[in-house]
Amino acid sequence: MSTGKRLAKRSIIGTRVCAPGTDGLFYSGVIHSVRTPANSQENNNCINLTPNTKYSVRFDQKQDLGRRGLNREFRDTELIGPGFQSVMNVHLRPGQKVFLTFNGRESAGEVITHDNIKDEVNVRITPLGQEVTI
Repeated sequence: MSTGKRLAKRSIIGTRVCAPGTDGLFYSGVIHSVRTPANSQENNNCINLTPNTKYSVRFDQKQDLGRRGLNREFRDTELIGPGFQSVMNVHLRPGQKVFLTFNGRESAGEVITHDNIKDEVNVRITPLGQEVTI
């Protein structure tokens, strides 16, 4: 039985991820290229991904990319997103911008503290209508 819908390609290009800057904060972006090593001995799977595969990310924020250390390629262990590590495995730093559901709406917030032992994150939420771009 066919629904007439085409299956999506399993390309990692276009996946939304977060990658770390030199300041320890994560910044959002989209994977725009993948580079795998040419050594055929390492490519032991059908999609040619190896531990040395590098992902290039196009970031949403364009200002100060060099200063934040974002003009580089990232390994899969450095990225947060679908197919990569979860945000549950990351220690969030004070000042990290986060999005969460508050009063039934998605709200922007800023991490104040993150206690890994208690698995607790304190976040400062900007009241709706009070947002300011920095």
